[in-house]
Amino acid sequence: MTQDHTNPTFISLKNLIEKLKKIDKIFLRDFLDQLIDHNLFRPIVVSILTTFILINGFDYAQSLFDDYKDYSARKIQSTPIRINISGSEMGFDFDEEQVLDYRVKQGDTLTKVLIDMGAVESDVFAIMNEMKKIYNPKNISKNDQILIKYHVKVAVDKNQQASENLGKTVTINSISINTAPDQEIVVSRTNSGSYDAREIKVNLLRYVSRYYGTLKNGFFADGVEAGISPTSMMNMIQLYSYDVDFQRDIHNGDKFEMLVESFYTEDGKKVKDGNVLFSSLTLQNRSIDFYMHKVDGKVEYFDAKGNSIRKSLLRTPINGARVSSAFGLRRHPILGYSKMHKGIDFAAAMGTPILAAGSGKITYYGRKGGYGNFVQIQHNSDYSTAYGHASRYVPKLRVGSSIRQGDVIAYVGSTGRSTGPHLHFEVIYKGKPINPSKVKATSGLKLSGKELARFNADKDEIDKYRKNIPNQIKRQR
Repeated sequence: MTQDHTNPTFISLKNLIEKLKKIDKIFLRDFLDQLIDHNLFRPIVVSILTTFILINGFDYAQSLFDDYKDYSARKIQSTPIRINISGSEMGFDFDEEQVLDYRVKQGDTLTKVLIDMGAVESDVFAIMNEMKKIYNPKNISKNDQILIKYHVKVAVDKNQQASENLGKTVTINSISINTAPDQEIVVSRTNSGSYDAREIKVNLLRYVSRYYGTLKNGFFADGVEAGISPTSMMNMIQLYSYDVDFQRDIHNGDKFEMLVESFYTEDGKKVKDGNVLFSSLTLQNRSIDFYMHKVDGKVEYFDAKGNSIRKSLLRTPINGARVSSAFGLRRHPILGYSKMHKGIDFAAAMGTPILAAGSGKITYYGRKGGYGNFVQIQHNSDYSTAYGHASRYVPKLRVGSSIRQGDVIAYVGSTGRSTGPHLHFEVIYKGKPINPSKVKATSGLKLSGKELARFNADKDEIDKYRKNIPNQIKRQR
């Protein structure tokens, strides 16, 4: 039997269905709710729903009814059961244990969180006093996680209707705050009703992960995509900056390999990344490998022969920048005539941190003609470095301040004679500017004797990891 699509009744039903199709699902859900609650499934309603299914398709109809089914289940669970106990001789005590996993919001304090929950003020006062003995609650900040276990007791008068708001008492049983990845502060209620605070060390399991791959989108982006944390990648970029010009030396198809520590809780939750144990960057014309080794408790990195990766000067004193103008004679973009460019320009976003290329003392820190905001650092009797066009300085620094290599000394800007935000970087040797990319910086520390033997033992262990750990597979040490 075929449907007569010219029949006026069918056309009117079809128009009704078309209107229903444009109505929000919430309206349709409420419509079904009314039909069921008031038993309105009459022949005309059945015809409308049947036509709706035929025209709109079974998939949409199934989606609608699945949505209604979930809604009905939630409605049953959330609808309170009210019992009228007026005139009854019975009294009720509702005793309930609750857990609140709370993420701290802007402006929150622990006192505010507890008071907002309904905790007794005397308990809040006792909790804060006890916690202060081992941890300052003021150190709790936005996005910190607080686990609160509490007790809700509701006493209901026999002549009143059951309600949580009548006689509600909130008692805090315990508060747990992770103050560090491997440390937790716990304040617990004792049997006597007082509170006791203690610091708990969380047992973390150490794993080693191996990552390697081919560069397609840049060292940082490809490393993070492989699973290495952004922090670890930035640390490696800073170390490679002694030997690598990231604008000119890196190409698609270059290879990388890294071994990274990771720490997990006993239930398998990753808490943090640890040190990078090994890193290798294979470029078109060379390979740069370095190994982690602790010297006097401090993490350092060395090549396979025990020479420190850290050198006297960084080749790129800024992260994530590109070379926009090289050292040498060029046509000046503002003055319009050829002029010697005494340094290298790194184009970067406004406000990007500028790093000290080496350790030393600040000899100039202020405005200087076409350089705009200018910084100069004297590293030794022969070498100094200069940084121009900064947008702003680091407030605590001034002429005479001691600087360590890698410290932030200013921020990228476009002050002075400049066409856009960038860092102008100079290396000055015995009073004359030289090409920064040609500087042969010397290695800082060279291991020998017993320290070299210790390094070789660490190196052998790391090489075993490299051979035995598959790519990106975690193994417990």
